[in-house]
Amino acid sequence: MTRVPSREPVSADVLKANLRDVYSYFRRLGVDSAAAEDLTQDTFLVTWQNRHKVSSNGKLRSYLYGVAYRRYLQHMDRARGGRTVAITDQIAAGPAADPGSDESQAARALREAVLSLPPNYRNPLVLLYWQDLSYQEAAHALSLRMGTFAWRVQQALKLLRQRLAESREEVADNATSTAG
Repeated sequence: MTRVPSREPVSADVLKANLRDVYSYFRRLGVDSAAAEDLTQDTFLVTWQNRHKVSSNGKLRSYLYGVAYRRYLQHMDRARGGRTVAITDQIAAGPAADPGSDESQAARALREAVLSLPPNYRNPLVLLYWQDLSYQEAAHALSLRMGTFAWRVQQALKLLRQRLAESREEVADNATSTAG
């Protein structure tokens, strides 16, 4: 990601340099490719329209991901249509990786475990570990105080470890029942 000095206005080129990262963010949250393209475009339109706010404080990354996060929440609300969506629906909505990619079984298990986390735990992990935002940038993007953000990351990692352990046990059980 390209960082912008605090006094320099945000240009279209600087925003374009972040295009792939924002699209990747949506895909890692389980959004299908067509919707991810639309959400990315909408995120950049909003950011461009409000570029004077970004240039005044120099926090492009946290501002950009804050807009992206709010667009993601709106997308999920529209997708639910007022009903609760089971996590399996989110996983079935599309893989985080583009179809045809060489995704290992371990990477697929990790992706599915991350997608199975509640959004308030999933988003901090995606921003920190896949989008490479700092704790401060990610907390700002999600409009959270640092203590709350750090606690959510801690809880998310704990849940993730549990889900991955369960996944390994399930694979081992399936292998044993198939062999027997």
